Amino acid sequence: MKNRGLMNTLAGMSHASPAWLAVATAAFVAGCGGGEGGNPQTPNEARLQVARSGDLVAYFKAKIAQRVALGYPGTAITVPTVGGLSSAGSVVTHTGVPLAGTAVEEDGLIKAEGNMLYGLHRAYATDTGREPPRLAALARAADGSLTGVGSAVLDAKFIPQGFYVAGGGTRAAVLSQRDPYADRQPVVAAADAGITVLPEYSRTLSLDLFAIHKDMAPAQIKQMRIDGLLVGSRLIGNTLYLVTTWSPDLTRFTVPAGATASAVEAALKDLNTAALVPTLRVDGGQPQPLVNEADCLVQTGNASLSLQLTSITAIDLTSSSLARTSRCFAGGSEAVHLGARSVYVASSRQYRYGGDVANAVFPADSRTDIHKFTFRGAQVDYDASGSVDGHLGWDLRRLPSRLNEYQNDLRVLTFTGKTGQSGMPPVTIQAQQASPALLTVLRDSGRDSYLGPQAKLPIRLRTARGDQQIDNLFFAGPRAYATPFATTEPVWVLDLANPASPTVAGELAAGGHADHLVPLPNGLLLGVGKDSAQGGVADGLQLAVFDVRNAAQGKRLATQAAGGRGSITTLDSTRPVLNLQAVDGKVRIAFPARVYQAPTGVGTPPPVRGYQGALQLEVNTTTGALAQRSMVVSTALLNGDTPGLYSRFDIANERSLQVDNVAYQLSGGQVFTRAGD
Repeated sequence: MKNRGLMNTLAGMSHASPAWLAVATAAFVAGCGGGEGGNPQTPNEARLQVARSGDLVAYFKAKIAQRVALGYPGTAITVPTVGGLSSAGSVVTHTGVPLAGTAVEEDGLIKAEGNMLYGLHRAYATDTGREPPRLAALARAADGSLTGVGSAVLDAKFIPQGFYVAGGGTRAAVLSQRDPYADRQPVVAAADAGITVLPEYSRTLSLDLFAIHKDMAPAQIKQMRIDGLLVGSRLIGNTLYLVTTWSPDLTRFTVPAGATASAVEAALKDLNTAALVPTLRVDGGQPQPLVNEADCLVQTGNASLSLQLTSITAIDLTSSSLARTSRCFAGGSEAVHLGARSVYVASSRQYRYGGDVANAVFPADSRTDIHKFTFRGAQVDYDASGSVDGHLGWDLRRLPSRLNEYQNDLRVLTFTGKTGQSGMPPVTIQAQQASPALLTVLRDSGRDSYLGPQAKLPIRLRTARGDQQIDNLFFAGPRAYATPFATTEPVWVLDLANPASPTVAGELAAGGHADHLVPLPNGLLLGVGKDSAQGGVADGLQLAVFDVRNAAQGKRLATQAAGGRGSITTLDSTRPVLNLQAVDGKVRIAFPARVYQAPTGVGTPPPVRGYQGALQLEVNTTTGALAQRSMVVSTALLNGDTPGLYSRFDIANERSLQVDNVAYQLSGGQVFTRAGD
């Protein structure tokens, strides 16, 4: 199966003719065996092998040879679309009593620590210049109001991704990704003034460690720069675990498309391990390998043509030297899922082909391999591998959400059709036949590094309008909720309480309330969606609470509407973000939203079109009653606003947080507050 980076490259190849595709199709259909699909050749074909000296070089040489034989540039850098690669569910933060069954808390852009509040602000343009990214410290008074204490300015060439607080509130670890376009100014080639080239796509991760304390501005004490793109992270105790992916720069080894085997071998005769593995620098020192070859694992059956290494690194944030250990996986990674203490890497036994992602075609016998790595203190151990029938689908945004860990079992949703639907419903749906789906439950057997299947549940969503393909699957502990592409169709409720016998337990008439589903206590479910008019234009936000205690007879208890046409929330993003707070039998939910005024249909439209800030909801977990609380407004959106305002108040950079009875909104380089109603 093709890695996303390579897929993106192929999507832009306007010279990919039908004849070329026919050659590629014939080559891969003939070369892709059935794997374990009814005729396994070995007890555990998916199992990874520890790399011996020279194995990484041999692996990359073989991939380069395969690429050039199919007409691809042999050593082109393949950059995965990291935004859709990693998954640990929603980015959910908790204040007050944590809610059972919700996602693990991850990195954030705003966090409270004692009577301090820390905000990680991304850079933004102003009328007079550009504000750099920074980590700001604010003191919280008893009434929740804030007073600025100080801030630390970050490297303007890096984009902050999130931060963690460790060391008992004495350390803040900021993760930033270098802006890939920071240095990409066109350079005129000396040989031909009519040709311009761009510098290499920048792929560097920064870990900046700060000392923090009550009433003190953050003070930087350490910096680590790592080759690669950030896939995901997790903090357990004082150990930070990073998942990164790296495609080495091999462009100096010129291997043109269509080169002969002997020409490939000659071009790569000087290729060595040092040219393949990512490096790191501590405080600007000399580069050192992030991972050693002996700590890498390979799988010769991986069919991806991406030249890629996925690394998992454990870093002690309390160590004066940022002591760390790493493992790596050589092969194309389709998606990565972070469990509570494990990382699962999905790769493919086959290869997808086609001119772009949405129209990709899979072999009929596709299989997906899953590799499990476990966090054990300062160590990252490879534990097990297994495989499932099918593939993760066509929608890059959804690939990570196909995997979910619960009580040491991994649930995986795959598609078994060669073609299927993809797109951003209801705006775009590819006119393909709906693909059947399969839910497989995997468990680490504890022997032979085997991640073995416990059960398989075929899923075909049949409706009066014909078969529907699953668009998204929301895992909620012992349940899962499958939403179809057609928003008017019901949500299918899956009962996963018995991992040996999962079932389709019922249907939930959710209408347009199921773009995002949030499990709540007492068998309640919050749905956030859109009221979509004919033609796919969203007319406003729709909120609902469902009673799903009886999976076969779910019912809607309450509904609310917010805003008019064009209203959006961060729940629409690849990595949804929201904050939950449990208070006296109620759950308060806050998440960034841009809410436009609904048209009145009479008179002149008002000058203010809407507001942006934290949308606040409150659900009574006894009665199911749903109420909207006052919005924490960060900015008004006016007719004629400049693009600069929308850039500064980019909703994707905003976060909401509730502490005690006060809500905070990180937005546009500031933190806004509102006391409870």
